[in-house]
Formats: sequence, structure tokens, C-alpha cells
Amino acid sequence: MKTVVGKKILWAVRSVTVQLRSGAQLKRGCLKWAAFLFMYFVYILFSEKCNRFYIGYTADIEARLIRHNKGMVTATKNCRPYRVCAFKPFPSELDARKEELRIKKQKSRIYIESLIAGNW
Repeated sequence: MKTVVGKKILWAVRSVTVQLRSGAQLKRGCLKWAAFLFMYFVYILFSEKCNRFYIGYTADIEARLIRHNKGMVTATKNCRPYRVCAFKPFPSELDARKEELRIKKQKSRIYIESLIAGNW
């Protein structure tokens, strides 16, 4: 059995124990379940200060939001704080990146607002 703390599993295992930040442990023997833990997400952030949206992708939304709000991301450091408006899971980093680029190519605030409203 492998114990994983905030890391990607890059090899096949029969049983997985994941230590969550809250201190709880999740144990499962299903590889499909383990793959779900390491999905990527496309997220939409909003800054009330600048009235601006930001679209990105990550494997850990919570950690990424903290980085944005601490000013560690050049593109968002001047409009802090941000809040997560919407996110969508994807099975791979490539799929998440493609969706992020597709949304950014729209260059439409109305389109982003429609995604947040539930048309995603």
C-alpha cells in the first residue's frame, strides 16, 4: 500500500491512502477512484476590486487560489482578492488546457458569465 500526500500517482497501485489537509484519510483499492483524485480543473476567478475574470487550469484549485490571492501569479497580483466563480473537472491536463484556451479565445465577458450561470 502507498501513502500519498498531495502528490500525483504516476504508477499503478492496488490500494491508495490519501492524507487530506484536514487530517482525514481516504482509502480505496480502485485505480479508477485514484485517477479521479488527480483530475485537472478549469476554473474561473473573479476580482470585485477590478471587476475582472481570470481563467486558468490546475490540479489543486484550493492551492492555486491561495497563490493568486498571495500575489504569486503575475497576471492576477494587482487585482487581489479573487474568488472562485466556477470550475469544471477534466480527466487529463491536456483536456483541461484545451478547454482553458477555448474559453480564452472567445474573448467575451458575456460568454464567461454564461458559463458561470450554468451553461458549461
